[in-house]
Amino acid sequence: MNRLDRYIIKKWFFSFIPALIVLITVYLAGEAVFSMTELLKKGFSVSTVFLHFTLKIPTIFYQMAPVASLIASLLTMTGMKKSGEITAIFVSGWGVLRLSVPFIAASVAIGLFTFYVNETLAPGANRISRDMVRSGSGPGGSVLGKERIWLIEDGRVIHIHSTREEGTILLEPTVLQFEGGKIGDLELRTDALQARWENGQWIAEKVHERRFSGGLLMDVRTRDQTALPIKTQPAEFFRVRRKPEEMNIHDLKQYVASLKKAGLPSNWHHVRIYRKSSAAALSLIFTVLALPVGLLVPLRGGAAVGVSLSILLAVVFWSVFSLFLSLGYSGLIPPPVSAWGSQVLFLSVAAASLALIRKPRLT
Repeated sequence: MNRLDRYIIKKWFFSFIPALIVLITVYLAGEAVFSMTELLKKGFSVSTVFLHFTLKIPTIFYQMAPVASLIASLLTMTGMKKSGEITAIFVSGWGVLRLSVPFIAASVAIGLFTFYVNETLAPGANRISRDMVRSGSGPGGSVLGKERIWLIEDGRVIHIHSTREEGTILLEPTVLQFEGGKIGDLELRTDALQARWENGQWIAEKVHERRFSGGLLMDVRTRDQTALPIKTQPAEFFRVRRKPEEMNIHDLKQYVASLKKAGLPSNWHHVRIYRKSSAAALSLIFTVLALPVGLLVPLRGGAAVGVSLSILLAVVFWSVFSLFLSLGYSGLIPPPVSAWGSQVLFLSVAAASLALIRKPRLT
């Protein structure tokens, strides 16, 4: 990397940092307008509310960094065109692709740092922030729930009215077991007044068993106690539900595995795993999108036009990105395609546009 590369990267960061600060400030201001009054009404002190919003900064950073990269690339390019530096660079023998190298290098560095923040700082900060809110507004929920719980385990459907004592007591559990281990023809229905966790299993009290065959009731039995075939342990009922923003990729993978084991839907969280990894590429994609625009934008009013186009490009990209994610959440496309499809599409279009440009517009 020569002196000119370092010079362009320096100019890029001089635009990136102010743009990022402005975007984060605007984002925080919007959050404060909508939620500060509510937090204060719940009894949180001003210092706690300030800490709550401060802890949001890592998450806001990785969300706003791609947009700041887009703005920085356009402002740097239009500024160099206005000062005549772009003309000098092209006269010296550099082409469009060579000029793009320092911009791409800067955006890749930001993308890697974004991934680091998203995997290390943001999940921990979000956990602390959300736990603060939970502690002031009651329980934050549980992995499976505390009332009206439905489970599917090994072909059995289980319903539990509610849980007590940190998930160690199940009230009014019902277990439906089907013929052949597949949900279809009911074979056995077990109802109990309650079940208690003892020695690694659920011991039910006042149990009624109804056995079926061909859809007809064949036998009814009553027992004082019996073990229920429920594999889910008390901690799974009582543990605080962590949102994807509070987990890194490793935590999300473990959570998806636990959901699959319990027979619960996991596609939404599976998409979030790939979404977290794809976030690292957004700064690069936004920068490559900005370069053809910056090279072709008119010199007169270039900065204003560049910022306007930045906003337009960001809106278009996030709209397509949201569409791909929605298709993934609904299971219409695979999770990797859902998270990476829009990135590949926009990067391909931007790279092709950049390759077709022979020289910048200098008027």
